[in-house]
Amino acid sequence: MSFIPIICGMRSFDSSYDSVPAHQNLYCPNCHNHSVSPIKRKEFFTVWFIPLLPVFWGKQLHCSICNWRQDFKNEEQLNKVVQEQQNMRQKLPN
Repeated sequence: MSFIPIICGMRSFDSSYDSVPAHQNLYCPNCHNHSVSPIKRKEFFTVWFIPLLPVFWGKQLHCSICNWRQDFKNEEQLNKVVQEQQNMRQKLPN
């Protein structure tokens, strides 16, 4: 009798949401850097490195420094976050 190990796990596929300059370099509430950008994220359960079952499929705000993430559903929510960030930057004292 031979033993064949079954390797399973999770695999994520991230891609850029868009290339709008206003959507890049947003403020991260976790690490306080301007390193958040929107991404499209697909996460799968894998067996032998083959993606089989989708676990998550959606859009997120992602910090490239601390790996903080927050889901958003549509363009309207993203634009609301961008507008709030622009308002915060205008209110900062120089």
